[in-house]
Amino acid sequence: MKNILVAIDQRKDAEALIAQAIKTAKLTNAKIWIIHVTQADPDYFLAREAGPQYVFEKRAEERKEAKATITKWAADVEKNHNISAEGLLIEGEVAKSIKNLVEECDIELVIAGHKKKNLLYSLFAANKKKDLVDVLKIPLLSVPLV
Repeated sequence: MKNILVAIDQRKDAEALIAQAIKTAKLTNAKIWIIHVTQADPDYFLAREAGPQYVFEKRAEERKEAKATITKWAADVEKNHNISAEGLLIEGEVAKSIKNLVEECDIELVIAGHKKKNLLYSLFAANKKKDLVDVLKIPLLSVPLV
């Protein structure tokens, strides 16, 4: 195994997901790709929706902070565990963005978190992991999150 992708949705879940990737990467001498998929860049003119300027500025600042955090996580993995790592902030639809990166970077395993949801929630919300399973042709490791 040469490349492992860690898909992080929320910062609070990052530690558990990255820890699982580190365990697997140590066994296989793989590179870790840490990613977060977000909405379209608000700095890009065509991505702007009708709304006040402060909304765009806030989203742009959140994206900059997220990119810095992901870069720091990757640097920490390299420094503390001597494992090659790269952090990416990607914009777009989750399953499609991950599928594209899997193909471009020859990813062999995707690690994502899983939280139990109640029935009402599952009736109205999209199931990102099911979408991933449907589009990926590689293993998906689902890590239980609290």
